[in-house]
Formats: sequence, structure tokens, C-alpha cells
Amino acid sequence: MSLIKPFCGIRPKKKLAKQVTSPNISYIDNYKPNKKLNFLNLLNANEIKKSKKILKSLKDKSIIQEDKSSHFYLYRITYKNKKLLGVVGKINLDNYDDKKILGHEETFSDRIQKRKEQLIKFNCQISPIYTTYKSTKSSLKKLRNIFNFKPDYNFKSKDNCRHELWVVKKASKEALLKKYLQKIKKIYICDGHHRIQAMLKSRKKIAPMVIAFPDKQVQILDYNRVLKTNLKFNKIKEIISANFSINISKKNKKIKQNQIEMYVNKKWYTIKPFKETKELDVTILRKLILNKILKNKKKIKFVSGFKGKKALENLVNSKKYNLAFRLFPTEILQVLSFAEKKKYMPQKSTWFHPKPLDGLISSRINS
Repeated sequence: MSLIKPFCGIRPKKKLAKQVTSPNISYIDNYKPNKKLNFLNLLNANEIKKSKKILKSLKDKSIIQEDKSSHFYLYRITYKNKKLLGVVGKINLDNYDDKKILGHEETFSDRIQKRKEQLIKFNCQISPIYTTYKSTKSSLKKLRNIFNFKPDYNFKSKDNCRHELWVVKKASKEALLKKYLQKIKKIYICDGHHRIQAMLKSRKKIAPMVIAFPDKQVQILDYNRVLKTNLKFNKIKEIISANFSINISKKNKKIKQNQIEMYVNKKWYTIKPFKETKELDVTILRKLILNKILKNKKKIKFVSGFKGKKALENLVNSKKYNLAFRLFPTEILQVLSFAEKKKYMPQKSTWFHPKPLDGLISSRINS
């Protein structure tokens, strides 16, 4: 029995797909609402009522339409010659956290509530939850063979990635895919913990739409922090020096695991704990630094490594923030290990890149 099931997807008209769909807002600089009917406007509307109106308009004008029968969907993302091969389907929430579908990251209660309201009022999930599973060279070869036919959608988006989507209609391809999926015994939630928790807390019969990528293809970027603190640099340095060495960073030198970079007063510093530890860098940062220098948890912003080191410098130099911390990326093996042990990383420990677009494949939230 497969953990991933077919469903009736909601898709845009092919000729409008590039216009209607959107990458995660983190990939877009200086976002401004516009008059186009697209999913970025829907997600970033100030009121759920307005978002619901945009979604209704997309349906009423047949810009997006629901498939009349259940299918699996294949999704390939290409970025700098790297490819992620995803299978899109639905999972049963009854399997969550029972050694079959596992999460790994702590969540924010206010974001869960917001997602819960959004999901119930939309009755629609506009992008799949990003998941992974363990793979081998042999299984990847079989997966690549399933993708060897012409996609229904094929275009480059604002995230500089090529996005391709297949609707699996041919019986022979569906049979191959079902056989492949039966070998997947565990699914790990990567990006989408807040949506999963929102669905669980809704107490409704919801079947989440997921996209499952092989772990050997998944890429995790650093997920960094900028913050505003009232403490002077000398005091910050004193607090950090109790557990870390602090040295000015060498130009263009890459940080390693168990190292953290700090940007302050237009200088980069490398900080390293005195004692070796098996704890995650993001956990060390939170316990030994952030919890001691930051009283107001709202004065912190999380910044994807996709934006680069310069983005952190610009935020601090703007004076809106006065301190930045750059981390070595969490590794996929750490994610799988935490999930299997039912342990949880701090919020915003991982940034999975690239991501599927919002609106290319959607679904009603009921099962």
C-alpha cells in the first residue's frame, strides 16, 4: 500500500501558467501587489476575504480548473543544471508521526493559527507540502525513466528555475509510478510544518497534498538571522566570549560546521564554540547567544541563504537591524535523523531550495 495517493488536481490553463503561478515571495525582491490574477497577490493580500475573492475569480474565469478524475502528477525543477524529480499526491494525516510520515522542526503558534484560518476559508491548498524520502542510485534510475515523456507545462519562473509538470494519465506510466511509490516506507516533512499542524488542529478530514523528492537530490541552504538589540557591541562580545572564540573573518573564506559568522559594525567575525558538541549550530546559536542578547523575539528576521551574504550586510547597514548571524547549512541526514528520533530542530533551521511554485498544482483540502 502506497503512502502517496492520486487526487483531482487544480491547474492553470497552459497558456496562462507562467502569468498565474508564482515562486515563494522570498525569491522576489521589492514585491508590490498588481492587478494580475496570480497566486502571489492571493497569498499576500492583507485580508483572507480579499484572498478568497481572488481565488474565486481565478475559478470563475476558468483560469484554473480542477481535473475531473484522480491522477498522480510529476514535477521537475531544474536549477543550475541540478534537477529535482518530485511526485505530487495526497497523504493520509492519520499516518503523521507514527513512523510513516515524520516532521523535524518546531513551529510558531501564531503562524499555525493563520494557516488554519487560510486553509479552512480557502478550502484549497495552493502548493504542495515539500517532503523527502530515502533513495538509492537504483531507485533514482527508475524514477528518471518514469519522467521520460513530454511535460504538460514547461517554463522558467522568477526564481530562475525551470518548472515542468506532468499529469500522469497513461496506464503504463501510472503502473510504473505506483510500483515505485510502494517502495517508499517513510516520508519526511521538509517545508510545510505550519500547514501540517494547521490541518491537524482544524479537526477536519483533510488530506494534505505533498510533493516528494528523493533525499539524494534535496538541497538545503543556510537560514540566517538578523536582529535588533539594544545591547552595545562590547556587551554582546562579552556574552559571546564566555562560550566562543571571536575572530575577524578572512575574506571569502567559507564557514564550516560548528562555526557561525556574525556581522556587526560593517565587519564579519567568525565565532566558534570552545567545546565540541553534537548539537546543531542553529541550536547553539539560540541557546548560547540569541536567548541572552535578545529579549523581544519579534525583533528578529529570518533570511534565506538564497539571497546571499550581501543581503545580510544590507539589512544591518540600513540600521533597521544591527546584528546578523550566518550559519552553515543543516544537512539532510541531520533532518532525517531528527525526524526518526522524534526530536525537533528550532524554527527556521532549514531552507530547502528550490521550491515548487504556488498555483501550478493546487487541491481542495478535503480528502
